[in-house]
Amino acid sequence: MAPYTEKSGTADRGRPREFDPAVAIEAAAKVFWKQGYHATSIDDLCEATGLLRGSLYSAFGDKKGMLLAAIDRYAEKNLARFAESLSSAEPSREGLRSALLYYTRSATVLAGRHGCLVTNTALELLPNDPEVAERVERIFRQMAGLLSAAVIRGQSAGIFSAKLDERSVGNLLLCVIEGLRVLGKVKTYSEKELGAVVEVVMVALS
Repeated sequence: MAPYTEKSGTADRGRPREFDPAVAIEAAAKVFWKQGYHATSIDDLCEATGLLRGSLYSAFGDKKGMLLAAIDRYAEKNLARFAESLSSAEPSREGLRSALLYYTRSATVLAGRHGCLVTNTALELLPNDPEVAERVERIFRQMAGLLSAAVIRGQSAGIFSAKLDERSVGNLLLCVIEGLRVLGKVKTYSEKELGAVVEVVMVALS
C-alpha cells in the first residue's frame, strides 16, 4: 500500500494524518531557496510539502516558523559537511583550498545560481528580523570557528604563517565564502574567476 499523504485522501477515517517533518522541511527549504521568503506563499508551501494549511500551521506555527525550521535543517546538514571537509587528519594547504573551491563550484554550478539559503535569507530579512538574525549569526560564528581551527592546525604544522591571528583569518575566510556565494548569483562570474579569488587568499595565508 502506498504511504499516506495529506492530499491522497487514503487514510482510514478517524486516523490521524501523519507526515515526516524532515521531508516537509526539505521541500519547504527548496521553495524558500529559489523564491525567497516574501515571494513564497502558504499555498506554495502546501503544494511543495503536500500538507494542508491546518497541518502546516499545526506543525510549524506559520510561514516564519517553517522558514526557521528550514534554516536550522539546512545549517545542520551543511555545517556537518563543512566541518568534515576541514578536519583532515593531516593539515594541508590543499585541504583548506579544496574546502574554499567547493564554494566556487557550488555558487556557479551546483546551486544553479540561486545562492545559499542562509545567505539569501540574511540579505532579504536582516537586520530587521531578530529571529532570523539570531540563527544567521550563530551559523556564521560556527563557520568562522571551524575556519579558525583549520588555520590553527595549519600554523601548528608550519603550513600557514604563525604571524596571522586565527580569529581574524577565520572571519576573513567567512567573508570570502559569503562573497563567493553572492558573486555566484551573477552570471558574468565564472567558476574559474571565483577560483582565482581562492588562489589569492591562499597566497595571503603563506
